[in-house]
Amino acid sequence: MVDVFKAINHSYKPKVLIISGLLGLIILLGFLISKSPLLGILSLLFLIFLLWVLVNFHWALLLIILVLILGQLTRFSLPSGGAIVLNDLLIPLIFIIWLLIKLAKGTLIIYKTSLNLPFIVFIIIALFSLLLNPFNLDFVQILSSAAYLLRFIACFLVFYMVLDESSSTKVWQRFCSLAIWAGLLFAFLGFLQLVFIPSFEFMTKYGWDPHINRLLSTFFDPNFAGGFLVLVCSLVVGRMFFAKDKAEKGLLFYAFIFLVIALVFTFSRSAYLAFLVAFLVIGLLKSWRLLFIGLIGAVVIFFTVPRVQERVLGAISLDITAKMRLESYKQAYEIIKDYPIIGVGYNTLRFVRPQYKQIEDVRQMTAGGFDSSFLTILATTGILGLLAYLWLCWRILKESFLIFWGRRSPPQLRGLSLGIFAGFLGLIAHSQFVNSLLYPHIMLYLWFILGLLFSQVKNDRL
Repeated sequence: MVDVFKAINHSYKPKVLIISGLLGLIILLGFLISKSPLLGILSLLFLIFLLWVLVNFHWALLLIILVLILGQLTRFSLPSGGAIVLNDLLIPLIFIIWLLIKLAKGTLIIYKTSLNLPFIVFIIIALFSLLLNPFNLDFVQILSSAAYLLRFIACFLVFYMVLDESSSTKVWQRFCSLAIWAGLLFAFLGFLQLVFIPSFEFMTKYGWDPHINRLLSTFFDPNFAGGFLVLVCSLVVGRMFFAKDKAEKGLLFYAFIFLVIALVFTFSRSAYLAFLVAFLVIGLLKSWRLLFIGLIGAVVIFFTVPRVQERVLGAISLDITAKMRLESYKQAYEIIKDYPIIGVGYNTLRFVRPQYKQIEDVRQMTAGGFDSSFLTILATTGILGLLAYLWLCWRILKESFLIFWGRRSPPQLRGLSLGIFAGFLGLIAHSQFVNSLLYPHIMLYLWFILGLLFSQVKNDRL
Protein backbone atom coordinates (compact mmCIF):
# COMPACT_ATOMS: atom_id res chain seq x y z
CA MET A 1 0.00 0.00 0.00
CA VAL A 2 2.89 2.37 0.83
CA ASP A 3 4.54 1.64 -2.52
CA VAL A 4 1.28 2.39 -4.36
CA PHE A 5 0.88 5.65 -2.45
CA LYS A 6 4.45 6.68 -3.33
CA ALA A 7 3.84 5.85 -6.99
CA ILE A 8 0.67 7.95 -7.08
CA ASN A 9 2.38 10.79 -5.24
CA HIS A 10 5.34 10.68 -7.67
CA SER A 11 3.08 10.71 -10.74
CA TYR A 12 1.06 13.67 -9.53
CA LYS A 13 3.97 15.75 -8.22
CA PRO A 14 4.94 17.27 -11.61
CA LYS A 15 1.29 18.16 -12.32
CA VAL A 16 0.88 19.77 -8.89
CA LEU A 17 4.02 21.84 -9.40
CA ILE A 18 2.97 22.97 -12.88
CA ILE A 19 -0.60 23.81 -11.81
CA SER A 20 0.68 25.70 -8.74
CA GLY A 21 3.08 27.68 -10.92
CA LEU A 22 0.33 28.57 -13.41
CA LEU A 23 -2.00 29.69 -10.62
CA GLY A 24 0.76 31.90 -9.26
CA LEU A 25 1.31 33.43 -12.70
CA ILE A 26 -2.43 34.04 -13.15
CA ILE A 27 -2.61 35.83 -9.78
CA LEU A 28 0.43 37.92 -10.73
CA LEU A 29 -1.17 38.66 -14.11
CA GLY A 30 -4.35 39.93 -12.45
CA PHE A 31 -2.29 42.23 -10.25
CA LEU A 32 -0.36 43.62 -13.22
CA ILE A 33 -3.53 44.27 -15.22
CA SER A 34 -4.99 46.24 -12.32
CA LYS A 35 -1.83 48.37 -12.17
CA SER A 36 -1.10 48.82 -15.90
CA PRO A 37 -3.21 47.51 -18.81
CA LEU A 38 -0.21 47.54 -21.21
CA LEU A 39 1.98 45.63 -18.78
CA GLY A 40 -0.89 43.24 -18.17
CA ILE A 41 -1.32 42.54 -21.92
CA LEU A 42 2.40 41.92 -22.34
CA SER A 43 2.34 39.60 -19.34
CA LEU A 44 -0.65 37.76 -20.80
CA LEU A 45 1.19 37.21 -24.07
CA PHE A 46 4.18 35.99 -22.10
CA LEU A 47 1.95 33.57 -20.16
CA ILE A 48 0.45 32.25 -23.40
CA PHE A 49 3.98 31.69 -24.72
CA LEU A 50 4.93 29.78 -21.56
CA LEU A 51 1.86 27.57 -21.87
CA TRP A 52 2.65 26.92 -25.53
CA VAL A 53 6.22 25.91 -24.67
CA LEU A 54 5.00 23.58 -21.90
CA VAL A 55 2.60 21.82 -24.26
CA ASN A 56 4.75 21.90 -27.41
CA PHE A 57 8.37 21.88 -26.28
CA HIS A 58 9.66 20.34 -29.53
CA TRP A 59 8.12 23.25 -31.43
CA ALA A 60 9.90 25.65 -29.07
CA LEU A 61 13.21 24.23 -30.31
CA LEU A 62 11.98 24.67 -33.88
CA LEU A 63 11.19 28.28 -33.00
CA ILE A 64 14.84 28.84 -32.09
CA ILE A 65 15.89 27.82 -35.61
CA LEU A 66 13.18 29.98 -37.18
CA VAL A 67 14.39 33.00 -35.20
CA LEU A 68 17.95 32.11 -36.25
CA ILE A 69 16.93 32.37 -39.91
CA LEU A 70 15.58 35.87 -39.27
CA GLY A 71 19.18 36.80 -38.52
CA GLN A 72 19.90 40.50 -38.09
CA LEU A 73 16.21 41.36 -38.42
CA THR A 74 15.92 40.60 -34.69
CA ARG A 75 19.03 42.59 -33.73
CA PHE A 76 18.93 45.16 -30.93
CA SER A 77 21.91 47.51 -30.53
CA LEU A 78 23.41 48.14 -27.09
CA PRO A 79 24.80 51.47 -25.83
CA SER A 80 28.20 49.82 -25.27
CA GLY A 81 28.54 49.17 -29.01
CA GLY A 82 27.53 45.50 -29.02
CA ALA A 83 24.15 44.01 -29.83
CA ILE A 84 21.84 41.18 -28.92
CA VAL A 85 19.47 39.15 -31.07
CA LEU A 86 16.10 37.69 -30.14
CA ASN A 87 17.56 34.23 -29.51
CA ASP A 88 19.78 35.69 -26.79
CA LEU A 89 16.57 36.15 -24.78
CA LEU A 90 14.61 33.20 -26.16
CA ILE A 91 17.15 30.43 -25.54
CA PRO A 92 17.66 31.08 -21.79
CA LEU A 93 13.88 31.28 -21.31
CA ILE A 94 13.24 27.99 -23.14
CA PHE A 95 16.14 26.34 -21.31
CA ILE A 96 14.77 27.39 -17.91
CA ILE A 97 11.37 25.95 -18.82
CA TRP A 98 13.00 22.74 -20.06
CA LEU A 99 15.06 22.48 -16.88
CA LEU A 100 12.03 23.01 -14.63
CA ILE A 101 10.04 20.37 -16.53
CA LYS A 102 12.89 17.89 -16.21
CA LEU A 103 13.35 18.59 -12.51
CA ALA A 104 9.61 18.32 -11.85
CA LYS A 105 9.42 14.98 -13.63
CA GLY A 106 12.72 13.76 -12.22
CA THR A 107 14.03 12.96 -15.71
CA LEU A 108 17.00 15.32 -15.91
CA ILE A 109 20.03 13.50 -17.35
CA ILE A 110 23.56 14.91 -17.56
CA TYR A 111 24.89 13.37 -20.76
CA LYS A 112 28.61 12.55 -20.88
CA THR A 113 29.61 13.57 -24.39
CA SER A 114 33.15 13.90 -25.66
CA LEU A 115 32.52 17.63 -26.17
CA ASN A 116 31.79 18.38 -22.51
CA LEU A 117 35.32 18.62 -21.15
CA PRO A 118 36.91 20.72 -23.94
CA PHE A 119 33.90 23.04 -23.87
CA ILE A 120 34.10 23.51 -20.08
CA VAL A 121 37.88 24.07 -20.23
CA PHE A 122 37.46 26.72 -22.93
CA ILE A 123 34.70 28.48 -20.98
CA ILE A 124 36.82 28.55 -17.82
CA ILE A 125 39.82 30.00 -19.68
CA ALA A 126 37.59 32.54 -21.45
CA LEU A 127 36.08 33.60 -18.12
CA PHE A 128 39.47 34.01 -16.45
CA SER A 129 40.79 35.94 -19.45
CA LEU A 130 37.87 38.33 -19.06
CA LEU A 131 38.24 38.75 -15.28
CA LEU A 132 42.04 39.13 -15.51
CA ASN A 133 42.04 41.44 -18.53
CA PRO A 134 45.03 43.84 -18.42
CA PHE A 135 42.95 46.93 -19.22
CA ASN A 136 40.85 49.02 -16.86
CA LEU A 137 37.48 48.15 -18.34
CA ASP A 138 34.45 49.55 -16.55
CA PHE A 139 31.53 47.46 -15.29
CA VAL A 140 29.39 48.04 -18.41
CA GLN A 141 32.22 46.92 -20.70
CA ILE A 142 32.87 43.80 -18.62
CA LEU A 143 29.15 43.02 -18.60
CA SER A 144 28.89 43.51 -22.37
CA SER A 145 31.83 41.16 -22.97
CA ALA A 146 30.43 38.58 -20.53
CA ALA A 147 27.10 38.67 -22.38
CA TYR A 148 28.81 37.22 -25.45
CA LEU A 149 30.32 34.48 -23.33
CA LEU A 150 26.80 33.68 -22.11
CA ARG A 151 25.75 33.50 -25.77
CA PHE A 152 28.47 30.92 -26.40
CA ILE A 153 27.16 28.90 -23.43
CA ALA A 154 23.56 29.29 -24.67
CA CYS A 155 24.50 27.57 -27.93
CA PHE A 156 25.80 24.60 -25.93
CA LEU A 157 22.53 24.54 -23.98
CA VAL A 158 20.69 24.18 -27.29
CA PHE A 159 22.99 21.25 -28.05
CA TYR A 160 21.92 19.59 -24.79
CA MET A 161 18.21 20.23 -25.29
CA VAL A 162 18.29 18.85 -28.84
CA LEU A 163 20.38 15.90 -27.62
CA ASP A 164 17.75 15.11 -24.99
CA GLU A 165 14.56 15.84 -26.92
CA SER A 166 15.39 14.17 -30.26
CA SER A 167 15.94 10.66 -28.91
CA SER A 168 12.85 9.36 -30.72
CA THR A 169 13.19 8.62 -34.43
CA LYS A 170 10.17 10.73 -35.38
CA VAL A 171 11.38 13.88 -33.63
CA TRP A 172 14.94 13.33 -34.86
CA GLN A 173 13.81 13.11 -38.48
CA ARG A 174 11.65 16.19 -38.02
CA PHE A 175 14.61 18.16 -36.68
CA CYS A 176 16.90 16.91 -39.48
CA SER A 177 14.38 18.05 -42.08
CA LEU A 178 14.07 21.38 -40.28
CA ALA A 179 17.83 21.93 -40.54
CA ILE A 180 17.62 21.64 -44.33
CA TRP A 181 14.38 23.60 -44.73
CA ALA A 182 15.89 26.38 -42.64
CA GLY A 183 18.73 26.65 -45.13
CA LEU A 184 16.36 26.70 -48.08
CA LEU A 185 14.26 29.42 -46.44
CA PHE A 186 17.42 31.43 -45.77
CA ALA A 187 18.44 31.14 -49.44
CA PHE A 188 14.93 32.12 -50.57
CA LEU A 189 15.01 35.22 -48.37
CA GLY A 190 18.40 35.97 -49.88
CA PHE A 191 16.97 35.95 -53.40
CA LEU A 192 14.16 38.25 -52.25
CA GLN A 193 16.75 40.63 -50.82
CA LEU A 194 18.74 40.47 -54.05
CA VAL A 195 15.67 41.46 -56.06
CA PHE A 196 14.13 44.10 -53.80
CA ILE A 197 17.18 45.42 -51.90
CA PRO A 198 20.15 44.90 -54.26
CA SER A 199 22.15 47.77 -52.73
CA PHE A 200 23.01 48.05 -49.04
CA GLU A 201 24.51 51.54 -49.35
CA PHE A 202 21.68 53.02 -47.30
CA MET A 203 22.74 50.83 -44.35
CA THR A 204 26.23 52.33 -44.05
CA LYS A 205 24.96 54.88 -41.53
CA TYR A 206 24.15 51.95 -39.23
CA GLY A 207 27.65 50.48 -39.55
CA TRP A 208 27.03 47.91 -42.29
CA ASP A 209 29.18 47.53 -45.43
CA PRO A 210 27.68 48.90 -48.67
CA HIS A 211 27.36 45.60 -50.56
CA ILE A 212 25.84 45.93 -54.02
CA ASN A 213 24.20 43.15 -56.04
CA ARG A 214 25.32 40.45 -53.61
CA LEU A 215 23.15 37.92 -51.79
CA LEU A 216 23.20 38.87 -48.10
CA SER A 217 19.90 37.40 -46.94
CA THR A 218 19.01 38.18 -43.32
CA PHE A 219 22.66 38.15 -42.15
CA PHE A 220 23.27 41.44 -44.00
CA ASP A 221 26.70 40.10 -44.95
CA PRO A 222 27.58 37.94 -47.99
CA ASN A 223 30.53 36.21 -46.31
CA PHE A 224 28.59 34.96 -43.30
CA ALA A 225 25.65 34.09 -45.55
CA GLY A 226 27.99 32.09 -47.79
CA GLY A 227 29.53 30.21 -44.86
CA PHE A 228 26.09 29.26 -43.60
CA LEU A 229 25.00 28.08 -47.06
CA VAL A 230 28.10 25.87 -47.34
CA LEU A 231 27.22 24.16 -44.07
CA VAL A 232 23.65 23.51 -45.25
CA CYS A 233 24.88 22.31 -48.67
CA SER A 234 27.07 19.75 -46.94
CA LEU A 235 24.12 18.43 -44.93
CA VAL A 236 22.01 18.14 -48.08
CA VAL A 237 24.68 16.23 -50.02
CA GLY A 238 25.39 13.95 -47.06
CA ARG A 239 21.72 13.08 -46.73
CA MET A 240 21.34 12.68 -50.50
CA PHE A 241 24.07 10.04 -50.65
CA PHE A 242 22.35 7.90 -48.02
CA ALA A 243 18.72 8.43 -49.04
CA LYS A 244 17.07 5.17 -50.12
CA ASP A 245 14.06 6.69 -51.86
CA LYS A 246 14.68 7.98 -55.42
CA ALA A 247 12.11 10.73 -55.01
CA GLU A 248 13.88 11.98 -51.89
CA LYS A 249 17.22 11.88 -53.70
CA GLY A 250 15.72 13.96 -56.49
CA LEU A 251 14.29 16.57 -54.13
CA LEU A 252 17.59 16.81 -52.27
CA PHE A 253 19.45 17.24 -55.56
CA TYR A 254 17.23 20.18 -56.55
CA ALA A 255 17.62 21.63 -53.06
CA PHE A 256 21.39 21.38 -53.47
CA ILE A 257 21.30 23.19 -56.83
CA PHE A 258 19.12 25.93 -55.33
CA LEU A 259 21.57 26.42 -52.45
CA VAL A 260 24.60 26.43 -54.76
CA ILE A 261 23.04 29.13 -56.96
CA ALA A 262 22.42 31.20 -53.83
CA LEU A 263 26.03 30.59 -52.78
CA VAL A 264 27.34 31.79 -56.15
CA PHE A 265 25.44 35.07 -55.81
CA THR A 266 27.09 35.87 -52.49
CA PHE A 267 30.26 36.45 -54.55
CA SER A 268 32.17 35.56 -51.40
CA ARG A 269 35.64 34.14 -52.01
CA SER A 270 35.87 32.74 -48.48
CA ALA A 271 32.56 30.93 -49.07
CA TYR A 272 33.82 29.58 -52.41
CA LEU A 273 36.92 28.23 -50.64
CA ALA A 274 34.79 26.67 -47.89
CA PHE A 275 32.58 25.01 -50.50
CA LEU A 276 35.66 23.71 -52.33
CA VAL A 277 37.02 22.17 -49.11
CA ALA A 278 33.67 20.60 -48.14
CA PHE A 279 33.08 19.34 -51.70
CA LEU A 280 36.59 17.87 -51.88
CA VAL A 281 36.15 16.04 -48.55
CA ILE A 282 32.78 14.56 -49.54
CA GLY A 283 34.15 13.56 -52.94
CA LEU A 284 37.21 11.83 -51.47
CA LEU A 285 35.17 10.00 -48.86
CA LYS A 286 32.15 9.08 -50.94
CA SER A 287 32.33 9.71 -54.68
CA TRP A 288 35.12 10.56 -57.12
CA ARG A 289 32.44 11.14 -59.74
CA LEU A 290 31.09 13.97 -57.60
CA LEU A 291 34.53 15.62 -57.70
CA PHE A 292 34.63 15.40 -61.49
CA ILE A 293 31.13 16.86 -61.90
CA GLY A 294 31.94 19.57 -59.36
CA LEU A 295 35.13 20.53 -61.17
CA ILE A 296 33.25 20.90 -64.45
CA GLY A 297 30.56 22.96 -62.74
CA ALA A 298 33.15 25.26 -61.13
CA VAL A 299 34.88 25.85 -64.48
CA VAL A 300 31.55 26.63 -66.18
CA ILE A 301 30.56 29.11 -63.46
CA PHE A 302 33.99 30.77 -63.53
CA PHE A 303 33.90 31.40 -67.29
CA THR A 304 30.22 32.34 -67.55
CA VAL A 305 29.84 34.67 -64.55
CA PRO A 306 32.18 37.67 -64.98
CA ARG A 307 31.86 38.82 -61.38
CA VAL A 308 32.99 35.41 -60.12
CA GLN A 309 36.13 35.81 -62.25
CA GLU A 310 36.63 39.29 -60.85
CA ARG A 311 36.31 38.10 -57.24
CA VAL A 312 38.58 35.05 -57.64
CA LEU A 313 41.28 36.92 -59.58
CA GLY A 314 41.05 39.76 -57.05
CA ALA A 315 42.30 37.42 -54.34
CA ILE A 316 45.37 36.57 -56.44
CA SER A 317 46.18 40.20 -57.27
CA LEU A 318 45.42 41.38 -53.70
CA ASP A 319 42.50 43.73 -54.29
CA ILE A 320 41.33 46.18 -51.62
CA THR A 321 39.36 43.52 -49.71
CA ALA A 322 42.34 41.16 -49.59
CA LYS A 323 44.60 43.98 -48.39
CA MET A 324 42.11 44.85 -45.64
CA ARG A 325 42.25 41.24 -44.44
CA LEU A 326 46.03 41.34 -44.33
CA GLU A 327 45.81 44.55 -42.31
CA SER A 328 43.38 42.82 -39.93
CA TYR A 329 45.88 39.97 -39.42
CA LYS A 330 48.60 42.53 -38.71
CA GLN A 331 46.44 44.24 -36.11
CA ALA A 332 45.72 40.91 -34.46
CA TYR A 333 49.44 40.21 -34.22
CA GLU A 334 50.03 43.56 -32.48
CA ILE A 335 47.76 42.47 -29.62
CA ILE A 336 48.79 38.79 -29.54
CA LYS A 337 52.51 39.57 -29.13
CA ASP A 338 51.74 41.73 -26.07
CA TYR A 339 49.40 39.24 -24.35
CA PRO A 340 50.18 35.74 -25.72
CA ILE A 341 49.27 33.51 -22.75
CA ILE A 342 45.69 34.38 -21.75
CA GLY A 343 44.91 37.26 -24.11
CA VAL A 344 43.18 40.56 -23.43
CA GLY A 345 39.87 39.04 -22.31
CA TYR A 346 37.08 37.21 -24.10
CA ASN A 347 35.21 39.58 -26.44
CA THR A 348 36.96 42.71 -25.16
CA LEU A 349 38.47 43.66 -28.54
CA ARG A 350 35.78 46.29 -29.07
CA PHE A 351 37.19 48.17 -26.06
CA VAL A 352 40.86 47.21 -26.47
CA ARG A 353 41.43 48.03 -30.13
CA PRO A 354 40.85 51.79 -29.72
CA GLN A 355 43.83 51.82 -27.32
CA TYR A 356 45.93 50.37 -30.15
CA LYS A 357 44.45 53.04 -32.48
CA GLN A 358 43.02 50.29 -34.72
CA ILE A 359 39.43 51.60 -34.65
CA GLU A 360 37.79 54.85 -33.73
CA ASP A 361 34.16 53.83 -33.22
CA VAL A 362 33.33 50.83 -30.99
CA ARG A 363 29.96 50.58 -32.76
CA GLN A 364 31.60 49.35 -36.00
CA MET A 365 30.34 45.91 -36.99
CA THR A 366 33.92 44.61 -37.29
CA ALA A 367 35.16 46.17 -34.05
CA GLY A 368 34.64 43.03 -31.95
CA GLY A 369 36.89 40.67 -33.91
CA PHE A 370 39.46 40.14 -36.64
CA ASP A 371 39.10 38.50 -40.04
CA SER A 372 39.95 35.11 -38.56
CA SER A 373 38.20 33.20 -35.80
CA PHE A 374 41.41 31.55 -34.61
CA LEU A 375 43.27 34.89 -34.44
CA THR A 376 40.31 36.42 -32.60
CA ILE A 377 40.33 33.59 -30.04
CA LEU A 378 44.13 33.80 -29.72
CA ALA A 379 44.02 37.56 -29.13
CA THR A 380 41.23 37.38 -26.57
CA THR A 381 41.99 34.13 -24.68
CA GLY A 382 45.63 33.58 -25.53
CA ILE A 383 47.42 30.35 -26.37
CA LEU A 384 45.59 28.54 -23.58
CA GLY A 385 42.18 29.49 -24.98
CA LEU A 386 43.14 28.64 -28.55
CA LEU A 387 44.43 25.19 -27.53
CA ALA A 388 41.18 24.48 -25.67
CA TYR A 389 39.13 25.64 -28.67
CA LEU A 390 41.19 23.54 -31.09
CA TRP A 391 40.61 20.58 -28.77
CA LEU A 392 36.87 21.19 -29.06
CA CYS A 393 37.11 21.42 -32.87
CA TRP A 394 39.14 18.21 -32.98
CA ARG A 395 36.50 16.38 -30.94
CA ILE A 396 33.75 17.53 -33.31
CA LEU A 397 35.70 16.36 -36.35
CA LYS A 398 36.75 13.06 -34.75
CA GLU A 399 33.26 12.10 -33.57
CA SER A 400 31.54 13.03 -36.84
CA PHE A 401 34.12 11.14 -38.89
CA LEU A 402 33.97 8.01 -36.70
CA ILE A 403 30.17 7.94 -36.88
CA PHE A 404 30.29 8.25 -40.68
CA TRP A 405 33.00 5.61 -40.94
CA GLY A 406 31.10 3.15 -38.74
CA ARG A 407 29.41 0.86 -41.22
CA ARG A 408 26.89 -0.28 -38.61
CA SER A 409 25.54 3.25 -38.16
CA PRO A 410 22.08 3.86 -39.70
CA PRO A 411 22.23 5.40 -43.20
CA GLN A 412 20.57 8.68 -42.19
CA LEU A 413 23.00 9.09 -39.30
CA ARG A 414 25.97 8.44 -41.59
CA GLY A 415 24.63 11.04 -44.00
CA LEU A 416 24.29 13.61 -41.22
CA SER A 417 27.77 12.88 -39.86
CA LEU A 418 29.32 13.14 -43.32
CA GLY A 419 27.62 16.50 -43.85
CA ILE A 420 28.80 17.81 -40.48
CA PHE A 421 32.37 16.55 -40.96
CA ALA A 422 32.76 18.07 -44.42
CA GLY A 423 30.78 21.21 -43.61
CA PHE A 424 32.74 21.90 -40.43
CA LEU A 425 36.06 21.48 -42.23
CA GLY A 426 34.81 23.92 -44.86
CA LEU A 427 33.73 26.30 -42.09
CA ILE A 428 37.18 26.11 -40.47
CA ALA A 429 38.74 27.12 -43.80
CA HIS A 430 36.12 29.87 -44.12
CA SER A 431 36.84 31.15 -40.62
CA GLN A 432 40.46 32.00 -41.49
CA PHE A 433 39.16 34.89 -43.61
CA VAL A 434 35.94 35.76 -41.75
CA ASN A 435 35.13 35.43 -38.04
CA SER A 436 32.46 32.85 -38.87
CA LEU A 437 33.06 30.29 -36.11
CA LEU A 438 32.06 32.93 -33.55
CA TYR A 439 29.20 34.36 -35.61
CA PRO A 440 26.12 33.70 -33.40
CA HIS A 441 23.73 32.41 -36.07
CA ILE A 442 26.25 29.99 -37.60
CA MET A 443 27.44 28.92 -34.16
CA LEU A 444 23.89 28.18 -33.00
CA TYR A 445 23.03 26.22 -36.15
CA LEU A 446 26.21 24.15 -35.74
CA TRP A 447 25.39 23.22 -32.14
CA PHE A 448 21.82 22.36 -33.16
CA ILE A 449 22.92 19.81 -35.77
CA LEU A 450 25.61 18.48 -33.39
CA GLY A 451 22.83 17.79 -30.90
CA LEU A 452 21.09 15.75 -33.60
CA LEU A 453 24.26 13.82 -34.32
CA PHE A 454 25.05 12.94 -30.70
CA SER A 455 21.45 12.10 -29.83
CA GLN A 456 21.61 8.99 -32.02
CA VAL A 457 24.92 7.66 -30.79
CA LYS A 458 24.17 4.85 -28.34
CA ASN A 459 27.61 3.62 -27.32
CA ASP A 460 30.34 4.33 -24.82
CA ARG A 461 31.75 7.23 -26.81
CA LEU A 462 28.66 9.29 -25.98
